[in-house]
Amino acid sequence: MDNKSPECFACDARARGVRIEISPQHSMVLPHEHFVFAEFIVGESTDTLKIIFVTHEVKLTGFLLRRIENAIVVRDLSWLCSRPEKFRVEASERPFITKLTVRSLEQEKSGDHDESPTRGGEE
Repeated sequence: MDNKSPECFACDARARGVRIEISPQHSMVLPHEHFVFAEFIVGESTDTLKIIFVTHEVKLTGFLLRRIENAIVVRDLSWLCSRPEKFRVEASERPFITKLTVRSLEQEKSGDHDESPTRGGEE
């Protein structure tokens, strides 16, 4: 039996952007050049990481997300997705994303409040 958690992120020093898998049928790529800042918050049971790009906010909820924050800062982050929490291995040292939400900041400026579908623990 395999005790390895499914991957929720990938790093590639050659990546020019981050592919964000919102669902198996919907993904987007945000260029590293559009990265503005990241905010990492440790909660009681889970961590939260907000990654702000010029046009979008990506909000991650999960475990051990500090490594993902470091990867975006040094422009190594190449891929993100969430997985249902039932696939998380408790003793894992790897980051695990249980919820991923993408929000367009451009639509917010124009008065529209549209959020991309969320992928996470409800699967």
